[in-house]
Amino acid sequence: MKVSLLDQGIQNFENENFAKAIKLFEKILKLDPNNPEAIINKTSCLAEIGKYDEAIKQLEIFLKKNPDDFVALYNKGTTLYDMDRYEEALDTFDSALKIDSKNSQALCNKANVLVALGRHDDAIRVYNRALQVDPKDVEILNNIGIVYAGQKKHKKAIKFFESALDSQKDDIDSLCNLGNSMLEIEKNKLAYDCFRQAVKLDPSDFDATFRLAITCNNLKMPERALIYFNKLLRHDRKNIDVLINKGYSLHLMGKYRNAILCYNNVLKQDPKEMNAIYYKSKSTARQNDEKQTCKLVAKLLKFDSSHDHDHDHDHDHDHDHEHMGFLEKIQKDSDFKKMKKNANFLFMLKHN
Repeated sequence: MKVSLLDQGIQNFENENFAKAIKLFEKILKLDPNNPEAIINKTSCLAEIGKYDEAIKQLEIFLKKNPDDFVALYNKGTTLYDMDRYEEALDTFDSALKIDSKNSQALCNKANVLVALGRHDDAIRVYNRALQVDPKDVEILNNIGIVYAGQKKHKKAIKFFESALDSQKDDIDSLCNLGNSMLEIEKNKLAYDCFRQAVKLDPSDFDATFRLAITCNNLKMPERALIYFNKLLRHDRKNIDVLINKGYSLHLMGKYRNAILCYNNVLKQDPKEMNAIYYKSKSTARQNDEKQTCKLVAKLLKFDSSHDHDHDHDHDHDHDHEHMGFLEKIQKDSDFKKMKKNANFLFMLKHN
């Protein structure tokens, strides 16, 4: 049985052979310039390869003749979203939803746009409308959970991530999202179970492996964390986040010299990487290197005063310290206990 050009094009599109798919759709359009399926599928391919302007142009031409075509409006909305043109995307999804008000994917994408616009409460209302249509949709459940997690409402977020896993127990995104919220409320053992299951499902998943290793550190299992960090560094040996956290594993093991080598590796790449400086100062303090510790702490306190405690890094270390300025971290950190006998160290803390 001969496969049509349209079917060939769609098959190539589904296999992510976008350039070949475009050529096949163009062949159809030479014979039938107004073929709606060829036009819409071609624009989807153009968006997939980053040719957003061209995709929008062709969709708008099509929509002038077919203003009530739901799929064309939906595709235009998703493309505008990818272009960060959120207000236009919102208007486009509203137009699509006038045609099909109960389309769960259009509702979900409208809510995604509202999140991008910072309208989180509105987004949750729209996600809930989508859930009324499709109560077990994993993407929608995860997206609501992510909004709540972003608002630090982790107990609410957890309910949605767990519902997503009830629908699809082996969904890696749901497992990682649940694990992240468990970490934030310091349920480290439950977080560990989530990330370990995710890594078991996909051993090559970088983020799941990274988060699993961090959780091992939180559970005071640095030897196990080190195995995972080394695995990640075999794929990306200069990754700053991994190197800092590997250093912390070594620090927890009492291997301060080796920890400092990790932090120095980071600081060769970025001499102003404050988290590396902070963790290095913890290790030098443990080595009783008072001079070096004071030098590093001075840099941290200078950073604090110039940034008004507003950190511009997003690294993952021990979570109870995450939102503190470095002064407060140092004051609470038991690694600096012996340094409190050093007059210069005490003077710096007092006058910052």
